[in-house]
Amino acid sequence: MERKVTQLENCRVQVDVVVPTEVWKAAQEKSMKKLCAEVTVDGFRKGKAPEAVARKHVNYEKMLDNAINSVLPEAYKDVLENEKIEPYAQPKVDITKISDHDLEVRFVIVTAPKVELGQYKDLEIGKKEVKVTAKEVEEAIENLRIQNASLVVKEAEAANGDTVVFDFAGTVDGKAFEGGSAQNYELVLGSHSFVPGFEEQLVGVKAGEHRDVKVTFPENYVPELASKEAVFACDVHEVKERKLPELSEEFVKDLAIKGVETLEALKENKKEELKSQKEAQNKKEYIAKLYEKIAKGSKIEIPEEMVEEQANNMQKDMEQRMAQSGLNLESYLQFTGQTKEQFVAKLKEDAKKDITNYFILEEVARKESFEVSDKDVEEEMKKLAKEYNMKLEDVKKALEKQFDQFKHNLRMTKVEEKLVELNK
Repeated sequence: MERKVTQLENCRVQVDVVVPTEVWKAAQEKSMKKLCAEVTVDGFRKGKAPEAVARKHVNYEKMLDNAINSVLPEAYKDVLENEKIEPYAQPKVDITKISDHDLEVRFVIVTAPKVELGQYKDLEIGKKEVKVTAKEVEEAIENLRIQNASLVVKEAEAANGDTVVFDFAGTVDGKAFEGGSAQNYELVLGSHSFVPGFEEQLVGVKAGEHRDVKVTFPENYVPELASKEAVFACDVHEVKERKLPELSEEFVKDLAIKGVETLEALKENKKEELKSQKEAQNKKEYIAKLYEKIAKGSKIEIPEEMVEEQANNMQKDMEQRMAQSGLNLESYLQFTGQTKEQFVAKLKEDAKKDITNYFILEEVARKESFEVSDKDVEEEMKKLAKEYNMKLEDVKKALEKQFDQFKHNLRMTKVEEKLVELNK
């Protein structure tokens, strides 16, 4: 195919393609024959009319559309292979000329961002020293007691932290509304999981008591209830309080933590666990500051199309994860108090940052002539085998189809580790 390449600004390249007449005519003929086999003509069964008759009933524009769509993938592939272009987003496609004999197509393709890397070595970021205090260890162990607490029925009034088991029926202007009632519902007072003001009004109730709870829904609640006053008729069945287990050797053994059977061993275990968590958080914060400093000292031009595509992918991924929890985007926005515009703007900001960081790593890898060896790949697979208690051969088989992606991800991880080593 005849091609004309023009370099554009902002990491774009324009390629004008002239599709050979014989290719274009063949695509039209193939499209026509397919539509003839599908067309319905009076007096004939579907697809059984003579082709000469059927052709007169085929939608000409539909025939052209189908023919164009059959030619475009091959034309685009031809451009990428012959012009050695690596696309970084979906191309913009325009038909610049079309007739029975001619088809000319223009592809505007987003290419790799331009990176002029500034200083990336010996940067003064400041690595924090990790310390774990005795108080933090005590709090961690107390949390273990809370997590392993049992609920026991109590006769006294409900207090914050207690669980109330009750039926409720909500009304607005005397009318019930969807989702406003439940039976034997368990609510932890002070958990702030209900409408603001609701839980506070149940503090002090006892089993067998009826109480009307009056609340006003927030402005950013579902539209049909936003800012409206509601009354919830509540009938309390039980009040339960948490009973914490005694901090003893028996409690430690019941936790079934490998190698931990005494209080002292539990304290040491929690100390190491907290240390690991802090080190991981410190490293994350350090790397974020490192990227930010390198980006400020560099010139990195990111095409908007890349940002849009990455943000869209992030949104789809988020919506899929929310759907698994029974949520949708609208519910999430209401819960977080964001508008759709604010949500999209934040996604784009994060997307641009991710893309920038990725190409910083790529450029560091190029400058440092960094590559991942077969030994590195083998060692990483051995780690996975040990972590998931699998045979090395099974890990290799599982990763066979995604091997290139696995190796690429490992390379990026190793480059990031190298980047940390090069700085302070």
